[in-house]
Amino acid sequence: MSGYILASQSPRRKQLLAWADIDFDVIISAAEEDFPADMDVQEVPVYIAQKKAIAVQQKIKDEFPIHQGKWIIAADTIVVLENEIIGKPTDRADAISILQKLSGKTHRVITGVYIVNDLESHYFSETTLVHFHPLTLSQIEYYVDQYQPYD
Repeated sequence: MSGYILASQSPRRKQLLAWADIDFDVIISAAEEDFPADMDVQEVPVYIAQKKAIAVQQKIKDEFPIHQGKWIIAADTIVVLENEIIGKPTDRADAISILQKLSGKTHRVITGVYIVNDLESHYFSETTLVHFHPLTLSQIEYYVDQYQPYD
């Protein structure tokens, strides 16, 4: 049995921990990914990651006491264009629309991480600037159809 719990169903987050050779179990958080409307966008990913971690911590206490005391790792990533958070695309048309907005512009990708056990917690965020060269509609459609970027 591992000493870590990943509070995520994200295949990418699972892959990252596996690449780091970290032994972990997965318990999915049911936390809502909402946040106060007046919150600074830089703080949003850590806030949501904290909500996920605390929800899983409570779920462990209620349903999985065998995991109590383990480190819980939760994360959230947002895309920010011109200080506006771009949500996850809901479908193909939305994904195409979002990529058209990002085309030819620089945006921020902010990931917040919250790590907690029964005694302490730690958190941080990392921001990456991403610049998209101008993309044609056919390039965007190809990408969306091939990679289905809905998460």
